[in-house]
Amino acid sequence: MKNFEEILEKLINEHDFLKQMQGRIVENYDIMIQNQRENANNHELVIENQTTIIKNQEIIVNNQINIVRNQKQIAQNQITLDVIQQTQTHLLNLVKKLSGEKESIEDTMQFVEQIREKSEENRKGRTLNEPSHL
Repeated sequence: MKNFEEILEKLINEHDFLKQMQGRIVENYDIMIQNQRENANNHELVIENQTTIIKNQEIIVNNQINIVRNQKQIAQNQITLDVIQQTQTHLLNLVKKLSGEKESIEDTMQFVEQIREKSEENRKGRTLNEPSHL
């Protein structure tokens, strides 16, 4: 009978152990399900963030395109301004000649360059993109 009781006691202990393990398994499944829910929610956030990143990249690309266009326009404006300056230098030289003042084109160019340097000196330290300086 002692043997039967020992076997019964072992079976009860094993049954309790299995019951505990099944409880832990159920708890672990609950944790896994909760983790999967959180992963799904995180995936949605990742997708939203990636969408935002893609939109921002499109904006950045458009801004870069605009910057390149602006740089091309600036370069074209610099060429135009150079042509205007050269034309005005020649006209100034012709006006001086018509008024009886003989001056070489080099002297007229030097005079215009001095005006330019003085203008640049006056603007030093000032921000050109402020409305008060335009």
